[in-house]
Amino acid sequence: MHKAIPPRMVEPYLTGRRSIISGFVHRIADSAFSSPCDFHSALNLHYEGSEFSPDMPEIYLLRWRAVSADAYRVPLSPDRGGDWAMKPPFTGTGYTASPDHLVAEYYIDPVPVPVGAEMHRVSAAGADFIARYDGQVWLRPAEGSLLCATG
Repeated sequence: MHKAIPPRMVEPYLTGRRSIISGFVHRIADSAFSSPCDFHSALNLHYEGSEFSPDMPEIYLLRWRAVSADAYRVPLSPDRGGDWAMKPPFTGTGYTASPDHLVAEYYIDPVPVPVGAEMHRVSAAGADFIARYDGQVWLRPAEGSLLCATG
């Protein structure tokens, strides 16, 4: 799974001042894009009040292995049997509004950052592994991405 996080949240995560994941999340298999602009459009990051923009030079992602399907809810609108009512770009279908990519979306209530979670940065130059969470602190490699479990 992964979640796009605004640049202002990177430092609080890496210093331990933010230790939860919540909100809309996506499967990496459905949304492994190579540019910040693609993530912006495919993950509905253009919602009202968003800190993301299509011309951002980089985007940060928290990535982790999903352990329990029960933690992830499909956000369906009332006309689809759910109880979610939100402003567009929310679709209420369980998928993002992207016309170019079929991306399932899920919602997770606040949970602690799982052991083994990783932070990655995606820019026009490519993807970079930033750090891995060991359950107490974020470990940053001195050189290369030797700690990276997902790439």
